[in-house]
Amino acid sequence: MLTLVKQETFKLLKKKSTPIISILLTIFIFGVAIISKMNPKIFGAKDLFVGGFGATFFIVMIMVASASTIVAMESQFGTIKDLLYRKYSRGAVLSSKWLTVFIYSIYLNVLVIVASIVAKLIFLPDLSFAEKVGDQMIIGALTTSLAGNFVNLWLIISLVLLLASAFNSSGASIAAGIGFYFLTSILSGIQILVITKWDWVKWNPLNMMNLSNQLSAGKTFEALTHLTTNQLIWGNLGYTAVFLFLGYLVFKRKNV
Repeated sequence: MLTLVKQETFKLLKKKSTPIISILLTIFIFGVAIISKMNPKIFGAKDLFVGGFGATFFIVMIMVASASTIVAMESQFGTIKDLLYRKYSRGAVLSSKWLTVFIYSIYLNVLVIVASIVAKLIFLPDLSFAEKVGDQMIIGALTTSLAGNFVNLWLIISLVLLLASAFNSSGASIAAGIGFYFLTSILSGIQILVITKWDWVKWNPLNMMNLSNQLSAGKTFEALTHLTTNQLIWGNLGYTAVFLFLGYLVFKRKNV
């Protein structure tokens, strides 16, 4: 299993896009910080810092593409057969890909935290780390925001991994992952009205995507989701586990 994870990590690191993505993500964060410095009244430094300077959106796009290709491309080009013909089980092969994606998602979030702090120190020195958002200092608010996004991210990734296990092409799973992400915003208003009328709808996966917003807004957002923060966390983890398990079943029975 450890050998498979090392192999998957090595393949990820050897991709030309991996270091380029890290550089571009850092440049983007620095760029937004510079814009905030130049237009502080329009682009509030504190809010941008707490939100990772908007980099979380790109993390979702990057991880959807990475999660999809790490599974689907193996089947598309037939390289999955080489692994399965060896001593490795299908479960071990798939789990190694999950772990690699998990490690990569942690890395990108840590990169955003580090790059955001560096951007603040260089371009926004007047923004004090002692400033607060609610009851938290801005560093705590940044990590809380990213933690919420990370849990939501894995709900999306688990769906993408499920679809990638079912199809040999990565296109369908990428489209579904991105579509699911945007549906959360598009249907948010309608969803609130529906939840108000039918309380059981609050357990749908789209509502779980409100975790990050609720972590930031607290009790105010609870009235909209009709779920406590702990319920949203467990709901996200539950759906993630279900999608991953279904992905495992599909992969186990898939003809390669």
